[in-house]
Amino acid sequence: MNIPSDLLREYGAVVKNYRRRDEIFRERQVAFYYFQIVSGLVKMVNHGEEHDFIQGIFTEGESFGEPPMLGEFAYPAAACAITDTQLLALPRKHFVELLRANFEVHLNFTTHMCRRVLHKSEVLKAINLGLPEERILAIIDLLKAKLSREQYGQDGHFLVPVTRQEIADMTGLRVETVIRKVGLLEEQGKLIVSERKILRAYEVD
Repeated sequence: MNIPSDLLREYGAVVKNYRRRDEIFRERQVAFYYFQIVSGLVKMVNHGEEHDFIQGIFTEGESFGEPPMLGEFAYPAAACAITDTQLLALPRKHFVELLRANFEVHLNFTTHMCRRVLHKSEVLKAINLGLPEERILAIIDLLKAKLSREQYGQDGHFLVPVTRQEIADMTGLRVETVIRKVGLLEEQGKLIVSERKILRAYEVD
């Protein structure tokens, strides 16, 4: 969801800055704010004893953690900054006032929540079906479709902004498996690895 920043500020939103790997909120913490990203990348993650699971990645102009905030229940996952990140944070009470006073924003917000459910089902399908290399490509392609080509494009390729460990956390694979399969996909010409960065070609229009 991308609500105009001027409108958020009008209702009392404040700027919050986070460094790479900073925790924005913890799992099971009570949700009090609407968060919208001004710049940077954020992941929603469940921390396990042996493995983490990344539920989603959010970028500039997107919001995250809205269902617990509106439903007034605890966060089912933590939120962490993948890169240096700047957010606008609006208290729940003021966010509800904003929705009540702005029907178009409210309608767009509802539509956005429906699309979020669709995206989550696509992610779950990608990580539960297919061979490991197919799951890796599916996650990369979902990120490629989601993230701005202007910001993450490089010479006709999508520059994957997450680590191999984070790909493992999104696919349920071991990081050793991801490293091995990325090498195989490079041999097959489906990925390029340059200075440890993973690149995936954009489709030709």
